[in-house]
Amino acid sequence: MITGLISPIFAQTNSATKLAEIVGNPEVNDDKITVRMKIKNKDERPIMGLQDTDFKLFVNDKELSFKSQDWKSPDESVPPPAWIVVLLDFSGSMNKPDSLGGKKITGAINAIRSFRKISSERGGSTNIAIVPFGKSGPNCEGYTVNKDTLDKFFLANDFKLQNSLDYLASIKPCASTDLYQPLTQAVRFLGNTKDPRFYPKDNFLNTQPRLAIILLSDGYHNASNEAEDFATLSTLLKRNTNITVHTLGYGLTPQELGRKYKLGRPAARQDIGTGNKKVPEDEFVDQKRLAEIAKLTGGIAEFSGNAEAIAENLKLFMNALLGEYEISYIQPNAERGSQHNVRVQVKTPIGLLKSEKKSYRIRGIGRSLPLENRLIMIFCILFLTGIGGVLPFYYWGKYLKQEAFRD
Repeated sequence: MITGLISPIFAQTNSATKLAEIVGNPEVNDDKITVRMKIKNKDERPIMGLQDTDFKLFVNDKELSFKSQDWKSPDESVPPPAWIVVLLDFSGSMNKPDSLGGKKITGAINAIRSFRKISSERGGSTNIAIVPFGKSGPNCEGYTVNKDTLDKFFLANDFKLQNSLDYLASIKPCASTDLYQPLTQAVRFLGNTKDPRFYPKDNFLNTQPRLAIILLSDGYHNASNEAEDFATLSTLLKRNTNITVHTLGYGLTPQELGRKYKLGRPAARQDIGTGNKKVPEDEFVDQKRLAEIAKLTGGIAEFSGNAEAIAENLKLFMNALLGEYEISYIQPNAERGSQHNVRVQVKTPIGLLKSEKKSYRIRGIGRSLPLENRLIMIFCILFLTGIGGVLPFYYWGKYLKQEAFRD
């Protein structure tokens, strides 16, 4: 059991930042309620390895006990439905070697293979689209991101997804980097509320699919109006709060570039170029912007210099997207149409975290009544049947016998 001491002020701060969050609406199935929870640290990274004894459940502001078998860890629970777009930088610099000597594009594709494998092993309905991106240039057609290229989802365990990765591995990247246009297209695509895959109309159990984008790049947005483009992208991301963007930079950090080219400080955009500008264009990765993009959506920003670390970071993203704890319980006094609320309290290595309350209603149609109520109704029906059916026949029979004796 994990223990921790925390002041009331710290607990309130954690609650405000939603480090313990009930995801979506509680699932209501007759009088059985299921809540799914994400537990994160202050860096938005998932906290794994918690036990059932670390959780407390409060229903209508009263603590409610739950059985150990009704609690599931992220490894045990079936992942919620998810639609994940992996934007893969296909610029020419991805042909360069990483810190371990292998090509970055090979490392990235192998890491995505591992991501696909782990996703398929967890089960559920995890749909993944691998979308290369890059602007066209001399002797390179580029890789356009639009509705058609985005709408190529396959279940994680579908062999077609593996075939897609095999095809990408056979192509030599040649484009230049344009970070914001592909991301803008992907957000608008997943933000289409008319698409029933992403926004189910008849959502009986209130299970909203998880919508996410993983942006993997070894470059930067090299347009002259970068600041204006980023401001436009930021507005779009803030409007689509249900879409999480995780970013993964692949290459040398600004600090490492600064040391490599003896700048005496971390490398910045103004250091890119030739002459007095010492940082080659194909080596600069905009760590700052990638981190800002992830933060705007509550996602995670990681930075790696080799294929092994890339694979580990994608696993981290997986846990952040689909790693949810689950608790089921029977609702006390589950009257039809009644309104209730639930919140969760959990002890973690960083202290005591409290979720916000989530409301739910016991359905009035199509729900079985509690056993006690059903037994009372059966008794009443039998009683009324006896009065209304058996007794009249009894007295009628008695009357016929009396009439027969008179005759």
